[in-house]
Amino acid sequence: MKKETIITAVIFLAVGFLAGYITDAQMHYSGQKAAQMAAPPSSMPPGGGETTATGGGMGQGLPEGHPPIDPSAIIRQLSDLAAQNPKDPEVRLKLANFLYDQKQYEKAIPWYQQALELDPKNVNARTDLGTAFYYTGRPQDALREYDQSLKINSSHEQTLLNIIVVSLNGTHDVAGAQKAWNRLNQLNPNHPALAGLKEQIDAARKAGGGSK
Repeated sequence: MKKETIITAVIFLAVGFLAGYITDAQMHYSGQKAAQMAAPPSSMPPGGGETTATGGGMGQGLPEGHPPIDPSAIIRQLSDLAAQNPKDPEVRLKLANFLYDQKQYEKAIPWYQQALELDPKNVNARTDLGTAFYYTGRPQDALREYDQSLKINSSHEQTLLNIIVVSLNGTHDVAGAQKAWNRLNQLNPNHPALAGLKEQIDAARKAGGGSK
């Protein structure tokens, strides 16, 4: 199914606004997730607690006087589009990302998996699936997906950043976090998250977490 067909169908649901919202959200999801994962551990417990640039609510960014958007209507519409187009990974990824934005991580996971069955080389989708696993308290599954991401693109910065965070706060593997930090530092020594993550690694090591 062509991208234009998907957008046209979504416009039919929400008089143009919905299509714009979904397209914009799709363009910004990877950066949002990277920022979430780079936040201090206390702000990102598995299962929720983070905020996204889209605000965690459908009303933010709407024109004054615009009626609120019903997330359930968007989910239904995208689910219907997915059912009508079983070979289209794009609509599945949009639905997964939207569910993620609504903090419905468990529901997002199978949609990421379906998208990846159709487009297995999508490194961003693979990494986002790992992040959804992390937020549902499954750090080992998250790291498994990140490993697959690096097989697709060994220089994928978001994946390396997420490995650091999950290794520190999910599996408490300081050595694994340090290894990923070294690689990210080699790729991009000016990455804004490096300094804070290094402090977390050093603190974990001093606390006795460096044995793994």
